[in-house]
Amino acid sequence: MSDSIKHECGIALIRLRKPFQYYLDKYNNPMYGLKKLYLMMEKQVNRGQDGAGVANIKINVKPGHRYISRYRSVEPEAVSDIFGKIDKKFKKANKLAKETKRDTGIDASKDATWWQDNVAFTGEVLLGHLRYGTHGQNEIENCHPMLRQNNWRSRNLVMAGNFNMTNVDDLFDKLVSLGQHPKEKVDTVTVMENIGHYLDEAHRELSQQLSSEPGLTDRTALEAEVGRHLDLVRVLRKASRDWDGGFAMAGLLGHGDAFVLRDAHGIRPAYWFAN
Repeated sequence: MSDSIKHECGIALIRLRKPFQYYLDKYNNPMYGLKKLYLMMEKQVNRGQDGAGVANIKINVKPGHRYISRYRSVEPEAVSDIFGKIDKKFKKANKLAKETKRDTGIDASKDATWWQDNVAFTGEVLLGHLRYGTHGQNEIENCHPMLRQNNWRSRNLVMAGNFNMTNVDDLFDKLVSLGQHPKEKVDTVTVMENIGHYLDEAHRELSQQLSSEPGLTDRTALEAEVGRHLDLVRVLRKASRDWDGGFAMAGLLGHGDAFVLRDAHGIRPAYWFAN
């Protein structure tokens, strides 16, 4: 490793391994995952003081309800700024839950469905990023997580990383050759659109394969089945085969799948823990 170790972008990803209701029942706290994410980001705050961002995915919500939440900040104390705003949302929700109990006798604050239907950042998958700027100014648009949106849940991509691709021009030209029109020539956007291309490709292939299966003529059922069969490892292998450089990145898909990957040489290391 030729580069000296410096304070460069920190990432944190959390996947709650039990349903949201479990954490309400055991800890009596709808912010259990958020508090863990805040702790992980605060411990890395020296790694990026140019901005921060968090994103959250709700896995089991009905159509018509938001399932992706994202906040970013370039304030001097960006992490505190973001979680301060989130905390205000939860205080407001607690007040609403008490009013609901007074009016109906039902304690909404103990109901995971109520929280997820009414309050942002109540999902099971959480992603945080601390920005150490290597390009551009300290503007919101340069803060991760980046978001690639789609009305099909499993084609939504939220991504954050710490990387320096040495062949951005080649990757950019490849996207153009595929018919895309990237909005910027920076490694963050290029990598995300690169993954997004193969994600779209896999989604189309699965939709065609599964559409003839019994019971999958309903588009809602088909979309859910595509998400279950999606081979995210295969998508990432195809997307990353031309990458050259050091990287550690994490991403979320809209239906709840998540990934963490790093370069093969460990130039940008990452640590994984499952409990």
